[in-house]
Formats: sequence, C-alpha cells, structure tokens
Amino acid sequence: MKRFLSIIALLLVLVMTVTSFAACGDDSKDESSADASVDESVADSENVTVTWYYGSEVLKEEQVAKGTTLTSWTPEVADKSFTGWFAEASCSTAFDFAVAVEADTDIFAAFRSEVYVEDTTEYYLIGTGSGSMKVSGWDHTASAENLKMTKDTSITDKNVYTIEIEMFAGDRFQICHDGSWDGQFGIGGFAGCEYAAGINPNKPAEGEVTAEDQKYAEVKNADGEVVFIGGDENNNTSVSWNAILNEGHDGKYKITLITYPNSISYNEIQFELIEKIEPMTQTHEMYVYGTVNEWANDDKTFALAESEDKTTWSGFITITEDHYADWTATDENNASGEVCAAIKLINHISGSDYGVDGGMANIFLSAGTYAIKYTVADNSIAVQACDYYVVGTLLDAEGNAVNFAVKEGVSPKLEVVDGVATGKLEVYDATGLADYNWMVAQSKPGVMAVKVVFGSELGIKDWYADPATEGDNFYLPLGTYNVSLDIATGTASVVAE
Repeated sequence: MKRFLSIIALLLVLVMTVTSFAACGDDSKDESSADASVDESVADSENVTVTWYYGSEVLKEEQVAKGTTLTSWTPEVADKSFTGWFAEASCSTAFDFAVAVEADTDIFAAFRSEVYVEDTTEYYLIGTGSGSMKVSGWDHTASAENLKMTKDTSITDKNVYTIEIEMFAGDRFQICHDGSWDGQFGIGGFAGCEYAAGINPNKPAEGEVTAEDQKYAEVKNADGEVVFIGGDENNNTSVSWNAILNEGHDGKYKITLITYPNSISYNEIQFELIEKIEPMTQTHEMYVYGTVNEWANDDKTFALAESEDKTTWSGFITITEDHYADWTATDENNASGEVCAAIKLINHISGSDYGVDGGMANIFLSAGTYAIKYTVADNSIAVQACDYYVVGTLLDAEGNAVNFAVKEGVSPKLEVVDGVATGKLEVYDATGLADYNWMVAQSKPGVMAVKVVFGSELGIKDWYADPATEGDNFYLPLGTYNVSLDIATGTASVVAE
C-alpha cells in the first residue's frame, strides 16, 4: 500500500512541475506556457508522431496516419502574438502545410512580444533614383533632411513610421537611422520578401543564381506582381540589400516601417501604391564629375552625348595637373600610386553615379585628353587616351572597311615631337570596293580619302582636313606619303615621298 501511495505522489510531483521556455525568434523569455495535449490514438507502423513546440515546450503531440496533410492552428501565449509555424527551432523556414507528413515531425511556433516599448529612433530613406530618392544620392545628411519618416504617435502598441515617395523603375533605397550604415533595412525587411531564382541584377555571377544561393529576392503585391527586387551587392544579408523598384511599377508609394525594440527580428517594411505615374521617357543624362569640378554632382559642364540609337553616351575630357588631388596617390584602387585626377560619371536623371566597371570605385587619370563611352545596358564605362591618327577609306587585315574611324592596327598613329604630329601612310588601290563607291559617284580622282584626327577608338574629338579644299578630305593616288599636323595652328599636310 505504501509503495502504491509513493507512486501516486511521484506522479503528482511530475504533473505539477512545468518549465516554460522562450519562443523561437523572440528576444525575451516568457514564463507562461500552454498545456500539452496528446492524441490517445494507438501508434502503429502506419502512424507518425507530430509534435508541436513553443521553444522547447511541447504544446501538443499527436499520432497521425502517414500521408496526412496537417492543419494549422493558433496557440495562445500571454502578452505574445502568434506569427506562424516553422520547420525548425530557429524559425527561419515556414512549415509547408501543403506537404503530407511521412515521418515523425516537429513543428515550432513563433511569437512576437506584445509588450510595447517605445522606439525613439529617427528613420529616413537613403538611396538614389529619378524620383524622390534623387535628392539623397546616398548622402546621409541629405536623406535625413529630405527623406525623414514620420512616426504615428497615435498608435500605442507598436512603432509605426511612414513616408510617401515617388519612384521610377530602377530607383533604389534602404531605411537607415542616425547617419549610420549599421542596422539598415532593405528588401529583406519587407513583409512577404521571398528568395527567388534568377540572375542577381546588381552583382551578376557566372551561371544562374538560384533561390538556394539566396542572392536575389522579390517582393510582390496582392496581385502577385513583382514590385521590388534586390540582390547581394556587398556580401551582406538580404535585410540590408537595396530595395529596387521593378519595371512597370512607377508610382507614388507609401512606405511604412513597423518596429519592435524588444523583438527587433519582427521589424518589417510594408508598401502601398497610392498612385500610378507614367514611366520616364528620358532615363539618362550623363556627365563627368570628380576632382575636375570638386565633386559638384549638379555641375553639367562635362557633358556626354547620346548616340542616335540611345544605347551609349560618349564625350571627351581634358585632365590637367590642376585637377589632381593628393589623396588619389594612396587610394587602394589607384594602381599607379601616383597623384592624379579622379572622376566618375553621373546620371542627372536618376542621380546614380558610376565608376570603374560601372561600380563605385573612382576612375583615376593623369594629365591628357580622354574619350569616354558609357553603355546604358550594363552601366559599363570605357576610357581611352586620345592621340593623333590618320583615318579614311581604310581596310583592316581581313579586308573589312574602316570608314573614317580609329581602329588599332589600321589607322596610322602619328608621333608628336615639338608640337608637330608626323607619320607615314601607304595608299593602296581601293577601286571596286562597294564601301568606296561614294568616291566614284563624286568623280574624285584619287583612290583613297583621308583626314588627320585627334581621338581614339571610342570616338574622334577633332578633325583636320586638306586646307587647299576648305575642309574636304585629302584624295590620294597610290604611293607612300608623309603626313604632318602643326598642332598649334591645326594645319595638316600630306606630301608624297
């Protein structure tokens, strides 16, 4: 009898001893707990055990038949809000209720603390773009002044900040605070952000970047359209990736940031389209800036010109020692290690600037004149020093026409000595070549037409023609010629040997 009573007493002690554990994804330990319930159905080889957890605490354990599709339910914990079921204790992967269970399964509940803690931080947007983000230009000071989010003080159970901005396709932003690059929120902070298969638009990799690589993410609207995209640019986590407005979603947006200082992992960004706006027809307007104009990004002195097909922008800039800056010699991206000038290109429509390989690094140049070409498709920049060449109705080694353009190995390069550029030209018979029929049509006596130019393969800045014909080409029969240009006067001459 005593043994029987001892067993009963021990069972009572075990029943009365309950330990509470903190929920996964929460920042504090909660002392409340929910009673675990157990399905009393008999386990056999056709059944599996499903255990529902809150942290380490069992909320419910049940036996279900293999192949059963589970149904979500909402547990209750004092002062906490249930946020979902997850497949592991870290609560990073949502449990998929559409997939039937075939083996013993653990499921974990995530909760957010409902105890209100006031957030006194000032948040603002920082980024770049053609719309409201243009005033930022990734400048913390400008963003704090012009793009500060407003806190709704009438809401007392959470901290809600909002701002309304206009955005055009390609505009990008993050939400920062206190002038810091630490703890900012990007696309990974959006409610509903999902990793997606596809090529990262910001940092292309070799081959396809898949969802499993977690290098590309999307945020969709209620209609399933991808509104914001983002990808890994600086090897950061997705929370700090730039949020970029996707094509076809230009509009005025309300951006909302909700914060929980005591459960920061539940901070989230929401968006609302207030009004659609027409896409911009002019998306680029390219200029050079840097130590040449004290980094005045609103200075349009050094303009590039758009190509007829709108695929490139090109132009020229002359660098002098007056444009040099001492800090350039120690910059890690300056391979020469010499004091020189530093430049970038800036798009005055979007506010974006571009350096080496379209990235953020400055382009370093010594004194001289350079041709610059920007390609819209990939934001790439090519820079070449200008020299003196002979161009005209020339042929390359494969017999292809190179009409009045500089091409390495085809266009004779002139050497400059004491202000005079000189070189030799071999004239060959181009009769009958289709590309040169225009000379025949004009009844020109020569078989080759040439000019002297100053430029590079990226473009020609200055042209020097036959002074005897008031700007027309030199028309030359077969033979060898000495070519010269007096740089000071701009007078070119071509004399047969």
